[in-house]
Amino acid sequence: MQLHTKFRPWFRRGAVRLAGVTLVLIGVMAVQAAAQGLPTRRGMAQAAPGLWIDAAATGAEIAAIRDRIAAASVKVAGRLGAAQPVEWWICTTRACDSANGMKARGITYGASLITLNANAGRDPGVYVHELTHATLHGALPLGGLFSTALPLWFDEGVAVILSGEPPAAAKKAACAKPQKGRLPQNAREFNRMAPNAKKALPVYTRSACAVRDWMAEGNRLRDLLPMLRAGRRLP
Repeated sequence: MQLHTKFRPWFRRGAVRLAGVTLVLIGVMAVQAAAQGLPTRRGMAQAAPGLWIDAAATGAEIAAIRDRIAAASVKVAGRLGAAQPVEWWICTTRACDSANGMKARGITYGASLITLNANAGRDPGVYVHELTHATLHGALPLGGLFSTALPLWFDEGVAVILSGEPPAAAKKAACAKPQKGRLPQNAREFNRMAPNAKKALPVYTRSACAVRDWMAEGNRLRDLLPMLRAGRRLP
């Protein structure tokens, strides 16, 4: 596959980042991730090292985005013990979404890159959701490439709990009734179970509830990164 020229400086930082991007895509709207494919950052400007934002963004929008990233980092670090350093590419307009094919609200590419479309860029919870994914992936060899240590349902369940996104899946009350249905081990299974957003919600809910069950057994989210770094398979 040929890489767009705008990708090359980012990829030259190391093979790990290249491997991370070839991961099966995981994000807030994982059902749309495969359709989005590899990202571009047309019409974006660098607002800070590792942060590219829609060139049409106002100063106030840029400041708000930086605040959301900082808040997400604090929250993820507080719950998991660390937050993965990651590059962010964020749109603030539909024109930017269209130019870069950003159909999904948010996508995490391995442990290296997070993209947010204009809708997600205004939602603080999405920043936490995606940064949770990147942080978990960062504890795996090659950002999780070829790893089966972190099933997708567990990855999504943790991200839902930490971020409150999607809200209906994140509520403890959603787990009051027994959850029926399979838990997806990977994105391919997720996409079969959830071909659209409406069908994705129950999968997110089951995933979050299964992680809550794991926590009820005395397990802690703060232990996840050491477990993954030690080669443990979750749950």
